[in-house]
Amino acid sequence: MRKTACGISKNALRTLSTNGVDGAVLLIDCMLNSDPESSDALAARSEILYMRKRYQEALECSERSLLIDPENAAAWNTKGNALYMLGRYREAIECYDRAIELEPLFVKAWHNKKLALEHVVSQLRVHATRPRSRSRSRRA
Repeated sequence: MRKTACGISKNALRTLSTNGVDGAVLLIDCMLNSDPESSDALAARSEILYMRKRYQEALECSERSLLIDPENAAAWNTKGNALYMLGRYREAIECYDRAIELEPLFVKAWHNKKLALEHVVSQLRVHATRPRSRSRSRRA
């Protein structure tokens, strides 16, 4: 199955570089028509949706891919990217962690995790420096 997956990914990337996103979408749609349960084709579709800034759709597509193959590191990374763009940084970190667990040398996942962690730390700093309002007594 992985041999086929590599072929799908290589074909999609080749098509993407020569015919642009639309050509890659056509190729992936053809693959999904012949095999709607192809985790790798769904993961590739998710990546393209993400590139098109359709983050919610990318998230849903990567989740479909992961239901079929929960060990697809690329789908975990794309799911993390979509969650990041939707402002769900802690969930994104969990996805990057899973991608890294599956492929420890997945450089993009490490980089994406770093960015998400920086965002969480930044939010914590802002929260920590906000002046706390004094509680007022309630009127009855």
